[in-house]
Amino acid sequence: MIPNLSRISFAPTLMTRPMMRSWPAKASKAAKEQNELVEAFFAGADLLIHDAQYTQEEYNSSKVGWGHSSFEHAIAAAKRAGVKRLALFHHEPVRTDSLMDELTEKYCNPGYSGDTEVFFAREGMEIEL
Repeated sequence: MIPNLSRISFAPTLMTRPMMRSWPAKASKAAKEQNELVEAFFAGADLLIHDAQYTQEEYNSSKVGWGHSSFEHAIAAAKRAGVKRLALFHHEPVRTDSLMDELTEKYCNPGYSGDTEVFFAREGMEIEL
C-alpha cells in the first residue's frame, strides 16, 4: 500500500546546541564499532593490505574524513587483530624516496610493529603467501 503523502506535513528540524554537541561523541562511537567489526573480519590474517597514506599527525591536522588511514592506525589495528604481515599502500604521492626510506625505518621494524611484519607495498612487488 502506498501512503498518501498529501496528508503528511514536513517541518524543519530544530537542532539545539546540546544535540549538536553530542554528534562528535556519537560519530566517534559509531566509528569505533565499525573499526572493531572490520578488525574482527581480518583477525589472524596471514597478510593484510591496508591503506596508509598519512602519518597520524598529518591525518589529525587536516586529513580527517578524506577516506584514508594513518600508518599508526593501520599498524595498531593489525597488531590488535593478530595479523602476521601488513602491507601498507596508497602512499602520499608527494613523498620522496628518501622520506619513504625514513618512514620504513620508523614503522617497519619489530620495535614499533611487534610480531606483525610491516612493509610498504611497491609497484611491481610480488608477495608469496
